[in-house]
Amino acid sequence: MAFSLRLILLLAAVVLFVLSVFVDNPTDWWAWGLAAFAAAFLVTEGGWDRSFGGSGTRTDRV
Repeated sequence: MAFSLRLILLLAAVVLFVLSVFVDNPTDWWAWGLAAFAAAFLVTEGGWDRSFGGSGTRTDRV
């Protein structure tokens, strides 16, 4: 399975939102979760989304 930067940021947002359920003051956790969620879309729109791992094929080999 290939992980992209967008997927990693979305997973981080989910973890932060879940953690915010269990802490006394969830406001800070919500803010970081929303920041990670927004960054996931900015990464895609900015063209910085890269895949990590997986069995990617290279097309530059002869």
